[in-house]
Amino acid sequence: MGAMRSRWIGAACGLLSAGCWALGPLPDRPSSLGSTSCGIVCEGAELADRGEAFLRGRPGEETRVGVPRLLDALDHAASTVRGVFPGTEALRIGDVGAPHGGHHERHASHRAGRDVDVLFYVEDAGGRPLPSVGFVAFSRFGYAVTDEGELYFFDDARNWALVRTLLTDASIEVQWIFCSRGIEARLLAYALEHEADADVLFRAPYVLQQPENARPHDDHFHVRVFCSAEERAEGCRDIGPRWPWLRPDVETLAGDSPTLDDATLLEILRRP
Repeated sequence: MGAMRSRWIGAACGLLSAGCWALGPLPDRPSSLGSTSCGIVCEGAELADRGEAFLRGRPGEETRVGVPRLLDALDHAASTVRGVFPGTEALRIGDVGAPHGGHHERHASHRAGRDVDVLFYVEDAGGRPLPSVGFVAFSRFGYAVTDEGELYFFDDARNWALVRTLLTDASIEVQWIFCSRGIEARLLAYALEHEADADVLFRAPYVLQQPENARPHDDHFHVRVFCSAEERAEGCRDIGPRWPWLRPDVETLAGDSPTLDDATLLEILRRP
């Protein structure tokens, strides 16, 4: 009974801090409700301070809570990059969300457990991997200079490996990987030369975008995932387009079977 009371109190606090209302009962499992700018997290998971291949950027803060599939995908992506490139430094992960979602003092989003900030992989002038430099802006030419005059370079290979791993992870559906136009151009240029998977090349220009009415994100990636099918049924809201590769079966079956009945089509449309 105490756990149930705590869950309702926590969710209510999240709703109040979000400045919005949710209709219907709250789920008793991990779930994202509302939108990324006006939502909450139910039974969210906490990102650890340290994983096999990542580190928390702000280990002393509570802004570490998100839906489990997002945190698991980050852990998997960081481990994958290290597996492909031995000697890779730990991926540094910034803000996820508050304990129950809702208002976040540093962000207009990050309120429903589906957003996370990820710092870039960096290297020195000789191509050797370096520990994360923190939130330092990189130019379109791929370098950054800190206030102390230290020079860092954007690691095209490792950052592309991170992006492609997230794009191909079947456990999540990535809506956006926000970054500056200069960073996007570097990644796409690298991918055109090195990426063998045509599907990944097709997806990347949709997902890699500089956000509108916000900072250019030249110092980190901002990753956002779509609501799951179950979450959408409970009140999770995706704002923006849904990418064409997420429902290819609708177009395929509709084209191959002109007599497709309404019940079958409705079942297809409800698929995640």
